[in-house]
Amino acid sequence: MNFIEAISSGLNNYFNFKDRASKSAFWYFLLFEFIYFFIAGFLLGMMGVSEDIFSIAALFLVLPIAVPGIAVTARRIHDFGKSGWMQCIFIPGFVIDEFLGTGYVIWLVTFIIFAIYCSQKGTNGKNKFGSKPRK
Repeated sequence: MNFIEAISSGLNNYFNFKDRASKSAFWYFLLFEFIYFFIAGFLLGMMGVSEDIFSIAALFLVLPIAVPGIAVTARRIHDFGKSGWMQCIFIPGFVIDEFLGTGYVIWLVTFIIFAIYCSQKGTNGKNKFGSKPRK
């Protein structure tokens, strides 16, 4: 699956939390999210908006892309036979970093562990979440 196919698949399956997603579909969609947020933040910064307006604008920019991101992550976790709810196990690591103010150290460690977790090999053939996704 290439970059454009992955983005299209992620957005077309906006609320699909029940199938499977390949590694490439997941990682390309994650790259798309990173680029999307980078460009949005850059443009907001270039407009010189205040911190309050930036926070509100960021919320509205996150909303349309957050749901398909969560959905593609759930489908990725389904690919190796686990419940999509397993992605919630990483939330405390991201939240704790904010409260402790560790300079994103805990966030980064949590993200690395999450990345390793999502990089597992998918189940060959069919599992309880469906057929093996195409590449």
